[in-house]
Amino acid sequence: MYLVIGLGITGQSVLRYLTHNNEAILAYDTREELDLAPLEQAYPNVKFAKSRLPSTWVAKTTVVVISPGIDLRQPWLQPFRQKGVDIIGDIELFARATRAPVLGITGSNGKSSVTSLTAQLLKQAGYVVGLGGNIGQPVLDLLLDDNTYDVFVLELSSFQLDTTYSLQTCAATVLNICEDHLDRYEGMSAYIESKNRVYQDTELAIIPLEEPTQFWVPKQTPKQFFGLGAPQSEDEWGLLDLQGQDWLARGNQMIMPVQDLTLRAPHNLLNALASLALIQSFDVSLPVIRQVLAEFTGLPHRTEWVAERNQVTWINDSKGTNVGATLTAINSIGASIKPSKLVVLAGGDAKGADMLPLAQPLAEFARTAIVFGRDAAQLYQAWSAHLPCHHVETLEQAVQLAAKLAQAGDRVLLSPACASLDQFDNYQHRGRHFAACVAALEN
Repeated sequence: MYLVIGLGITGQSVLRYLTHNNEAILAYDTREELDLAPLEQAYPNVKFAKSRLPSTWVAKTTVVVISPGIDLRQPWLQPFRQKGVDIIGDIELFARATRAPVLGITGSNGKSSVTSLTAQLLKQAGYVVGLGGNIGQPVLDLLLDDNTYDVFVLELSSFQLDTTYSLQTCAATVLNICEDHLDRYEGMSAYIESKNRVYQDTELAIIPLEEPTQFWVPKQTPKQFFGLGAPQSEDEWGLLDLQGQDWLARGNQMIMPVQDLTLRAPHNLLNALASLALIQSFDVSLPVIRQVLAEFTGLPHRTEWVAERNQVTWINDSKGTNVGATLTAINSIGASIKPSKLVVLAGGDAKGADMLPLAQPLAEFARTAIVFGRDAAQLYQAWSAHLPCHHVETLEQAVQLAAKLAQAGDRVLLSPACASLDQFDNYQHRGRHFAACVAALEN
């Protein structure tokens, strides 16, 4: 008897998968306000409950499949552990079923970009690619569609990895680690341990050279490294100088000039190098690599151009949901527009993170910071001694104030350093709302 916990996007994909396999299912969601009627109609053989978990279900359950949005520390999960019931996620169900090669990608920042770029490189080379996990389709839906996939490229969050035990990958990477989700972990060491799960059963570990974090990779696992320096061996990916021009390279092998890429900021180059390292065991020609990297323009809500009004450029980085992501955006955009300045809009749910590391780059590159949302007071306290800082309630108010404070040549950057769920459905909703607020400004 499977107990599906959490009936959002992931949970409903689990219902589809288990129903397809004729499994016996119980289904539960913590939300009192959830309307179960459509689900009960769609799945007449499933028993549903919400708000409070029926106590009799513990004895009936043999496997719990839990959505990544549910905190595993919830006390009502303890009876299942005491009974020895497996608590797994959708990625674990996927891992038990698939036989195709899998590329696994995680990290605090950049994983969506690297996952998308990796999938695009393989698709352009002629492979049938299943793109999913924490991006695109839920992985179990990929198993139910009509495609026969040559390879799966999966973006994996720490929450998904926490309930995954059987995933075997042909290559895997932790792109970087910075403070994030500390409201769900006992500290940074627990969060780091969660990310490093992706390395536990991989044929090749792709490891960033310049990260201060300790990466825990089994000693016997083959390893390759990537960074922005010159490769020191054939097992390193980096940048080589050729007649004053930087090239992406593996060891001494030149791949393409940096100037031919559309996205050339340091974090974009690291993303490209990580993707190239991940696909090396597949047949992807140099012309395909050069074409894809030249044409790749990034993802929506990630340092995305929104508008230019009165000589001020507005940029949507709503996907910047932690300190590391916002730090990257401030440093890369701020350095590129000197002596003009940034007007930074930030705020939301800080997830227990320390905002002070952003104070120095803000002081260097920003004219002002405008903070909004649930934890705005925390951001204001961390930054206001370092640069002019304004506290408003909503993103709309922040946009209106930014329009008054920005000067010709400045860039207004929404990079919240926080999750969005205090005021929005998700970061995409926040980004769309930002664009709408900008569009509503008077010229």
